[in-house]
Amino acid sequence: MDEILEYEIQNDHTTHKKIDPVYFKVPRLAEETVKAEMWDLQYFYDPIHYHEECQITFIIESEGMLFIGDRLTKFHRGELFVIGSNTPHVFRHENAYYQGQTTQHARAISIFFNSESILNIINDLPESSSLHKLMENAKYGFKIETRQAAKLKGHIKNVLNTSGMERVIELLTLLNKLSIQKDLEILMTKTPMILEYEDGQKLDKVFTYIMESYREKITLEEVAALINITPSAFCRYFKHRTQKTFSRFLIEVRIGKACKMLLEGENVAEACYSSGYNNISNFHRHFKRIMALTPNEYKRTIQKRA
Repeated sequence: MDEILEYEIQNDHTTHKKIDPVYFKVPRLAEETVKAEMWDLQYFYDPIHYHEECQITFIIESEGMLFIGDRLTKFHRGELFVIGSNTPHVFRHENAYYQGQTTQHARAISIFFNSESILNIINDLPESSSLHKLMENAKYGFKIETRQAAKLKGHIKNVLNTSGMERVIELLTLLNKLSIQKDLEILMTKTPMILEYEDGQKLDKVFTYIMESYREKITLEEVAALINITPSAFCRYFKHRTQKTFSRFLIEVRIGKACKMLLEGENVAEACYSSGYNNISNFHRHFKRIMALTPNEYKRTIQKRA
């Protein structure tokens, strides 16, 4: 049964205290409306947090409690959750997940998108009334149980496995399927009121700099200086707020830019040097790590689709 939650959590993993939600910056590229990730972890991101993007999470493996807004509810494998913009939440596991030698595992697909951008796409369409209602329900968060969620799994994977405009179209298809679901379980009794934190401004400054300077050599010292902290403190700060290392984020930005160039017809060498790499072997290694394909395999894939 759901219980009222005022950010006071009692279990062996956290002490009994008031916890302020952490502002979480989802690392999306400037031209990326939709971010999709496969989570394969020991446990999901742990602090209570919120972000500007609306979130869809399909639980592949794991169970525990979802804290969302003013509610507390269980989550299980096979369930699907939609969490609205700026809504404090955390998927909190049983204690066993946090043990060093645990065999427990947490896997999920999560999709992040700017709800205003999606509404701008559909605003003038008379057929979009059900999608508008869905986005209104998302403000309160909702859950879809296992049997119904299983029917949507293919659409969720389609969003994960595509990119660019194709990913936006797949998201719209998924949202349309969600909008006709009859058994939505609304999770919150009221929409949360969240104030902007200074963290959001600091991360925006870092993200803006990276998007403008990714072609150049970027050092930790100069990025840390943007927000007036030491490089070692910046590494901890960035990882805590984004759940990524700064080096991983910079690689993802550069490879994302390279993918866009390949999509637009540039050759592999041009994409390499125009995205900030000066070493073709490093470029190939990072590209394979992020995309699970070599640059040439990726180029052949998009040509075959075209």
